[in-house]
Amino acid sequence: MARTYSSLEVLEASQGVRERSIALLRSAGEEQAASMVPTCPIWTAKELACHMYGVCDDLLTGRLEGIGSDDWTQAQVERHGSKPLNELLDEWAASAEAFDAIVPQLPEPANYQLVMDLATHEHDLRLALASPGAHEDLSLAIGAEYMLISIRGTDAEFAEQIEGLGLSDFELLRALTGRRSIAQLEAMDISAERLARILDPSPMTIVAVDLVEGAG
Repeated sequence: MARTYSSLEVLEASQGVRERSIALLRSAGEEQAASMVPTCPIWTAKELACHMYGVCDDLLTGRLEGIGSDDWTQAQVERHGSKPLNELLDEWAASAEAFDAIVPQLPEPANYQLVMDLATHEHDLRLALASPGAHEDLSLAIGAEYMLISIRGTDAEFAEQIEGLGLSDFELLRALTGRRSIAQLEAMDISAERLARILDPSPMTIVAVDLVEGAG
């Protein structure tokens, strides 16, 4: 059954992801932030942060041409990647007030999509930095609901089947964004073939190897 969230809940979820991600990266430091991200293998943790901040920066500055495309996200990395880590994080933190003012204005489900992207990447960062946590956060529920909205639009039967599995929002979001291997998906009773068809138009793909994320 579809779950709905208020604009205030969406705002609070996006704020929480930002605050935790910035704190995580400050704690990691420049050297550890150079670690590759297993779920985004072309990027380091710092480069992933460039994308996370870059989405906020691009929405604020109106750089929306090609939004969501590989070129759009790569431009974010190129724009911010040469900055020292703390400078990047300071800019991200400084954008908070202006960004938080526009989040409640985003329509559904675009606001859910924003949270899905940020929450997915928070846990990509946590995986790269071996720092699991926040497995009960509201951002996971909102992100999972966005993915289910997308699936309902093309394969309602598949969405209903997934909802009946009783997975946690953490496992649901990680699975539906391709962060579980074919073998792991099948063990959850999620058809990897059907999910791959859903993900095909997006930048997300099913990972090639089993991923194990610590308790959080």
